[in-house]
Amino acid sequence: MDTVAVDSIVQELEALAKERPELKEAARIYATLLPLLRDADLHVTPVAITPVEAKAKLTAGKPLLQDEDLFLDDAAAAQLMVALARALEKVSPEKATWFTQSPPSPPTPKSETGPKPPRTRTRHAAARDIRLALERKRIDTSDLFERAAAGDQRYVTTLAESLHLDPALLWILAQNALKPALRAWARQLADLARDLDWTKDSCPICGAVATLGELQGNEGTRHLRCGQCGADWTSTPLKCVRCGNEDCNTLGHLYAETEREKMRVDVCEKCKGYLKVVKTSEPTPADQLAIVDLATLHLDYVARDGGYFPPR
Repeated sequence: MDTVAVDSIVQELEALAKERPELKEAARIYATLLPLLRDADLHVTPVAITPVEAKAKLTAGKPLLQDEDLFLDDAAAAQLMVALARALEKVSPEKATWFTQSPPSPPTPKSETGPKPPRTRTRHAAARDIRLALERKRIDTSDLFERAAAGDQRYVTTLAESLHLDPALLWILAQNALKPALRAWARQLADLARDLDWTKDSCPICGAVATLGELQGNEGTRHLRCGQCGADWTSTPLKCVRCGNEDCNTLGHLYAETEREKMRVDVCEKCKGYLKVVKTSEPTPADQLAIVDLATLHLDYVARDGGYFPPR
């Protein structure tokens, strides 16, 4: 991503914050982190896979990066993760709290034994704790990135808990530290995946679950987009991307008021899953997908209020 593109993204985030004041803090965080992702160079090595091998993998339902030898500069990725944590530490209000697990239960009487209720922690402190753990080499980042790239969130959670770090934030930072590498591989592999049959809601490149859908161009062809690597693949319109249901009587759409022509939520009564879908004249650049996801956050609430569940 070049400097001009980032400047335009920051401007877009500022405009979004003005239009939607409730998103002001999140937009400010995004505007702080994007330049770090722009400037990161993880020195990735191209994936050695032929068109024949790619077709065989996708036909077998495997994303192209699965089981491949992936080479990146772990030290550069670790430096990026430290920089992301430091930036989040500075931009997050010290008084803004979150729960490390679920909201705490009532205090346990002293005479009783059992697990302590989860403690609250400021975002500022949670980011600082992770930054210090990284700087003091308490985390094997090579292992962390390998597990994070494989989607092993359970491992990351266990690691975080053993070090008294916030599991959700450690996962988010590790995933973001990998994004420059995944996007480089996605650009390399896009042509291999473009014309092959792939009907899953998970990414054909990296395997992450699709972040959102797009109705692209004048014809409004439905595409799925990966927020992790930026991949773009077509999707059957009258079909649930989550469970494959094709019964039109159990498929539907939800809309926010006044936005029917711009965005919607595709829902399925069979699996109670949903997919946010936006209309766009051309594919959203990979680095802007997070902004679209943020701008459509209200659709997540519309879907969940209707009893539908996000992708897993």
